[in-house]
Amino acid sequence: MCKGDQSLMYRANLNLRTGIRVLTELATFRARNEQEMYDQLKAIDWSPYLKVDGFLWIDANTQSEYHRNAVYLSQLSKDAIVDQFRAKTGERPSVSKEDADMTLNLHVTRDDQVSVSLNSSGDSLHRRGYRKRTGGAPINEVLAAGLLTLAGYDGEVPFCDPMCGSGTIIAEAAMIAAHQAPGLNRSFGFERWPDFDPALWASIRQEARNKVRTPPHPILANDIDELTLRLAKISLERTDQVSHIEFQSIPFDQLLAPTPLEGEQGGILVTNPPYEVRLKTGNIEELYEMMGDTFKTNWKGYSAWLITGSPEGLKSVGLKTSRRIPLMNGPIEVRFAKYELYAGTRKFKEEEE
Repeated sequence: MCKGDQSLMYRANLNLRTGIRVLTELATFRARNEQEMYDQLKAIDWSPYLKVDGFLWIDANTQSEYHRNAVYLSQLSKDAIVDQFRAKTGERPSVSKEDADMTLNLHVTRDDQVSVSLNSSGDSLHRRGYRKRTGGAPINEVLAAGLLTLAGYDGEVPFCDPMCGSGTIIAEAAMIAAHQAPGLNRSFGFERWPDFDPALWASIRQEARNKVRTPPHPILANDIDELTLRLAKISLERTDQVSHIEFQSIPFDQLLAPTPLEGEQGGILVTNPPYEVRLKTGNIEELYEMMGDTFKTNWKGYSAWLITGSPEGLKSVGLKTSRRIPLMNGPIEVRFAKYELYAGTRKFKEEEE
């Protein structure tokens, strides 16, 4: 949680790479019964955030023994808001999840403490606007950005995803390297609020545009499936960074690492290789063994990171991990494993977790 003004809220939505939503807290209070809940909600001035002819939606969640029914809480909240408008204007807003101008987040704790927040983001912040279709077990944009953060990628070294699939990891890496705000090509919920400041928002967006640079190091996107690579390129065109990415479609064991600039060392590889639920043909152990062998021969000096849901695959890589971070990719439990590929790396049996 942080405190700030309207400018900070705009900037947070525009620049956060690993956040899902920016919630603006309006009020906190204790409500021990329905009447207290209704009265407290009706006392909030809703006019800066919703027009009388607008649409609202309420997301309620509760841990309270008294306020047990989240659906009823949503209904009660809606009544308090529309009754305020009706009392002031004789008219009332409507309810719509799909077309909501204002989305209210209502959270009730076990001891009946209520937090009332507005979703200033609108759609989840992972929806950058560049990805239209995916397949297999895709990495979403926020997770991809989080992986790159964990890997220490800041755009100051060469980068590669050798099995790039839909291109999400590459897209996030390219925007990081270009210093491009992830929300630069999308809209946000706060733009539909009556207190929206177009001049302030235009200034903040222009400030972000002025920071964009040409990535200083190679970014390589590779996938053995040419159709998948073409679809990834279409998505990457929507990031405005496609001209700075090199695309190849060759087997991973034939792929050579992007060469660092003179006097610099190595680079970073991050990829989401197939595991059981994604591998349609072939042997998972053989695939990961090939990856380990290729790391040793073609990627010396790099840090290689794999996100995988296959423990057998990790063991088959044949190299010791220097880090192994447990994560969730949707409903799938995965590991984000790091391999330091020093010169002269030799193969040895992977340690058990």
